[in-house]
Amino acid sequence: MKVLKVIIVASVFCLVFAGICLAAVLVPEGTVTAVNTISSPTAVTTLAFNSAGNDVTVATITIDNNYENAFDLKLDFTNDGVFKRVAATGDGITVVSGVGAVIPITEFRLTGSGTLGAGLSSPPATFTLSGSGPASYTWDTGAKQSTATVGYQVDIKADWAADTRLLQGTYQETLTATLTVGDGL
Repeated sequence: MKVLKVIIVASVFCLVFAGICLAAVLVPEGTVTAVNTISSPTAVTTLAFNSAGNDVTVATITIDNNYENAFDLKLDFTNDGVFKRVAATGDGITVVSGVGAVIPITEFRLTGSGTLGAGLSSPPATFTLSGSGPASYTWDTGAKQSTATVGYQVDIKADWAADTRLLQGTYQETLTATLTVGDGL
């Protein structure tokens, strides 16, 4: 009986050690594709300038970003934050400039909804443009994100004053949104 136990123990050791000796290390791996995109850009083309605008959405974009250092969103305003008269209705009317043909934007805001990466700060309540030709603003998310930003919709909102001196016609401001990979700071 003692011999049988020794044979069984020896057989188990051989199987165990043989299995270890014949084992191979397997390391499955793959990648996650980098994403840093603005999608669904929409400019509102039905703004009502006959009265004051208060917290009116003028454009919307959607952000997707999976970089650890997150992103910076830069907004460039070609007309320096002013809706300018670009067209008039009727034959033979020349578009003029001046007080009656400009609508200054008095305040800007960004509002966000959707999935903003964990660790990032929401857009500021209001912002001020800097520079000119074009004037710009950059929303720096200010941190590293530990989860991706997915389908984060940003509404660009504006206020303007009522002005009875305005001439009839179409007014516009051109806005360029640029998304860059952030510095994680």
